[in-house]
Amino acid sequence: MSVLMLRPAREDDIRTLAVLNRQLLDDEGHPTDIAIPELIERHRVWLSTKEWHQDILEIEGHVVGYIVHALNPYPLDPAIPERFVRQFFIDRAYRRQGLGRDAFDLFMETRVAPGGRVTLDVLESNPGGQAFWASVGCRPFFHRMELTRPAD
Repeated sequence: MSVLMLRPAREDDIRTLAVLNRQLLDDEGHPTDIAIPELIERHRVWLSTKEWHQDILEIEGHVVGYIVHALNPYPLDPAIPERFVRQFFIDRAYRRQGLGRDAFDLFMETRVAPGGRVTLDVLESNPGGQAFWASVGCRPFFHRMELTRPAD
């Protein structure tokens, strides 16, 4: 049986992160048209500044997905550590094998302190993502809404 591993991303993972990030944006119906070169730069900045933690999911040396997250104090109780998951993605070629659930379990075991919270945003245009997060136990906490002021 293959073992799923979670490891911190390295400089040589940046292009892979960018390609997977573009797939994520497409799959979730995100309206941005950001291209691979800009995503490479985004992930490079995150890696160098440690603004976001980036973890690679691997099986036998093959990248099957990634997670981008940050550790913050929970706004309603700063004594509680909160992991905000910005991006969570399993490569299309590895889906429908239970890896998403296994990856999230591994993330919870290795990156979330006992008593800690996980928060994340799921786009309304991504019902598959909403169903996945509900299946691993996440529940809605608030409904974020937005409005863009038209350009003059």
